[in-house]
Amino acid sequence: MLRAPTPRGLLAALLSAGCSLLVGCSSTPDVMVLDLNYRPTNQPDQGKLMGAVPIAATSRVWINPVVDQHPEGSRIGISQEEDDAAVYFGPNGLPPADFMRAALVQVLPPYGVPIHNDPNTATHVLEIRMSRFWTVESNLYQTWITATVLLADRAGNILWQGDITGFGKRWGRTFQAESYMQSFSDAALEFGQNLALTPAFRQAAATLPAAPAEG
Repeated sequence: MLRAPTPRGLLAALLSAGCSLLVGCSSTPDVMVLDLNYRPTNQPDQGKLMGAVPIAATSRVWINPVVDQHPEGSRIGISQEEDDAAVYFGPNGLPPADFMRAALVQVLPPYGVPIHNDPNTATHVLEIRMSRFWTVESNLYQTWITATVLLADRAGNILWQGDITGFGKRWGRTFQAESYMQSFSDAALEFGQNLALTPAFRQAAATLPAAPAEG
């Protein structure tokens, strides 16, 4: 015999169908709707650049819009402390793809990666295909962000490709938006750091395209 959905189940179903598209979507005691913005608890550590391959300022890296392939749709986490209550991204913040791009625009330059704001005059194109964007709140808030990253020249030739993960964790009171935000932001910071300090990525970013032959 079919049962009518409970209020909590009905709300969860509506949110799962696309909370980020609903007007007036807001958090409840059973559901967290997070307005994503990049607010890390730390800053890039430029001391980690010691011994890293330098990237000349003549390299100009454009970041394509991030491709979000994380499989949970508008869901971005759960609270095990609140009976697996769902966490969704909300309409008043950034979607995960834009959140990640905004974070990388801030994180990569302090690590010597020259980000450029015009795709038409860039020397390199960075593409990010994000497969995981997820927080689990238990005794800690723990966040994982994983993506396949490709660096290409202007002609579309892939110079480097690899999988990068960032991890963030925070202590905090149960089911708090700020703790989720900080955990996501710290994971994005570590993701950018891990990418920027990958030697093969830096070598590829330092490789300028050959000048066209005269003729």
